[in-house]
Amino acid sequence: MDRNTQLMKMIRSVVVPATGCTEPVAIALNASKARAELKGELKSAKVKLDICLLKNAMGVAIPGFEGARGARECVAVGIAAGDFEAGMNVLGNITPEGAEEARRILPLIDVKLDGTRTGLYIETILESDEDCVRVITSGGHDNIVSVEHAKDFEHFVTPEGSAIDGIENFTLQDFKDFADTVDEEALAFFKEGLEMNMTISEAGQKLPMGQCFDRLAAKSLYGGSLILDVQMVASCASYARMSGFPLPVMTVTGSGNQGIALFLPIGVVGKTLNVPEEKVLRGIAFAQAMNMFIKHDVGTLSCLCSCSISAGLAGACGIIYMLGGTLDQVLACMKTVIGSATGVICDGAKEGCANKVGLSVANTTLAALMALEGFSIEAGGIVGTDEPGQLTKNIGRVANVGMKDANATIVDIMMGR
Repeated sequence: MDRNTQLMKMIRSVVVPATGCTEPVAIALNASKARAELKGELKSAKVKLDICLLKNAMGVAIPGFEGARGARECVAVGIAAGDFEAGMNVLGNITPEGAEEARRILPLIDVKLDGTRTGLYIETILESDEDCVRVITSGGHDNIVSVEHAKDFEHFVTPEGSAIDGIENFTLQDFKDFADTVDEEALAFFKEGLEMNMTISEAGQKLPMGQCFDRLAAKSLYGGSLILDVQMVASCASYARMSGFPLPVMTVTGSGNQGIALFLPIGVVGKTLNVPEEKVLRGIAFAQAMNMFIKHDVGTLSCLCSCSISAGLAGACGIIYMLGGTLDQVLACMKTVIGSATGVICDGAKEGCANKVGLSVANTTLAALMALEGFSIEAGGIVGTDEPGQLTKNIGRVANVGMKDANATIVDIMMGR
């Protein structure tokens, strides 16, 4: 398999449309699959989740399930009304009747934290009078690895590896070569993602956050620059998504907000500066490869906000590529972003993520433009190297070693509230 084909296969595995926040989507998808497998009338549902997934499902709105938030509600809507065949769009067509049935079965559902799991993990056990089924998702939001019918289930050993294993063996030059030569079919796929994410941003501009931006602009307190335009467009898209607005988002590496933070800054900068469409799409191609390269070390879910230090950074690198920058300037941008925004924590999915997305894309777009002018944060702190792979490993160490107890603290605060 040539390197372009290998990269595009990886990208296709982690860049998919999803309606709603991807953690509720993953839970609902797993539950929907379990209900499709179960024979007979549901008697009980027992669900275990890893700590990151539980954190991100606690406070975010669920499309089609008005007023509902929480992990139990995600399970209920997946069982009652989810369309498993739609994959990550499992919540894309929830009817009022389906939502009502989800409310009816809520008392049958028990959700617990599985503190032994360190990666994305969902285990759903459904029981009826005549059947018992267990469905397990591991390592990826739509990566269902086990479907079993039994009365008693053995402990499940989490498989190692992910769909983007091997990305660490690529170089920035490989990513540039990929973006330079990727075929028209791939570019059409990236165009679909850009248009999808721009559509939900336009919807979000009519919601409270977009209305607030308009009021600030009318008072000459906001707007009037490329960076603030990027911030507004991305923030409004995220706000709509986190509010449960029933439109799909093209996700990247399991996250719609990361998809927003990657696609939209490149699209807005390209449109503002009249960059030809093909060059914009090739910038997105470069960014997709960069995002996987960074995300491989950070992990699918972590205590750090990946919009700030993976997808947002990758989008900025895509801007540099799109504007004819060099790989040295890409490295300069990486150092500036990693040296400034690594400490942004993930405290669960909710409308407030729109502010983090806005902060992220403003910071990363500025870092890209500054890199093109010859500026970067030099070695110091966690930067400390000019080697791209070591930079991403440093972020991974902060997230997965240095902050290993942060998620427990965050979830404890959320549950205490």
